[in-house]
Amino acid sequence: MIGKSQLNLLSHLIDKSEREVPISTLADRLGWSAGHTSRVVSELEAQGCVRTKNVGRQKLVTLGEIEPVEQLEALMNEYGHVDLPELVAGSGLQLLYYLNRRRTATELAELSDISRATVYRRLNDLQAVGIIGKSESHYQLNEPFSKLSSIARGLAHHKHRREAERYADGVNILWETHEEYLFACKGEISEDRFHLTGPSLFAEFDIPLLTRSRRHYIRSDRINAISPAELVCHTLLIDDNSRYRTYSLLLIQREAIGQAALKECAEYYNPEADIDLLAIIDQLVEYLQTEGRVISDRLPAWKEFKSTAADYEINV
Repeated sequence: MIGKSQLNLLSHLIDKSEREVPISTLADRLGWSAGHTSRVVSELEAQGCVRTKNVGRQKLVTLGEIEPVEQLEALMNEYGHVDLPELVAGSGLQLLYYLNRRRTATELAELSDISRATVYRRLNDLQAVGIIGKSESHYQLNEPFSKLSSIARGLAHHKHRREAERYADGVNILWETHEEYLFACKGEISEDRFHLTGPSLFAEFDIPLLTRSRRHYIRSDRINAISPAELVCHTLLIDDNSRYRTYSLLLIQREAIGQAALKECAEYYNPEADIDLLAIIDQLVEYLQTEGRVISDRLPAWKEFKSTAADYEINV
């Protein structure tokens, strides 16, 4: 997430409303060294928040034309008396990311991976200036500051996209949190922390699939290797159509993945998923346990599934 120095620099560019500012001028005005200012500008440029160009010996900096920066600019211009860089930098932005709806402090701590003490301190600071309100142990953003959550999410999304695009073309982010993201792309990525997943990984579990040229990766510091349960969840997040559900059923059966392991994994991904991953997992498990008595247009007939499993030498 964007730190305090980065937000201070953005705030200065917004406040001065100057089109292009030399890095040396920014350093003088902010009281920073030229080296520190240059590093902060480079970090912001990597995320698309600013743009630079060289004119002679000077590097000029201007605000990036991405939606979250434009939203931040509008908010700071209207509420300049609120010290947003101090209030929302770092862990503050992580909390705002998850304040897209009403949540308890416990939920915010679990989702953001911030200590509960820090969560309460940040929430108290935000509440003191009227950015958030509290009702029956749930916190939510007050108007007009509800935009802060979409700003936090937009900044994270652009950071993720720019990072992935350094290594691959045709990037399409399918699921993300403030620090992880699952995406489709063209070509292969061999960088650390990018883990191959989705249909292309099924061959490692003796389920070779005919897949398209697009591959899927999850960028994560949390995962060392993709477990079978993780692969099931990733596959469903990529697409929960009948074919991908059949892939998931084959893997569950092949690896004898327990319901507890599947649900634990699904609980992690579900809060930011566009589908009810927990409900789908329950349905797949029930389908296997009842030998296909679960009726759904996204699940194969039991006879058809048995035939497909036999093709992969999977006992059903």
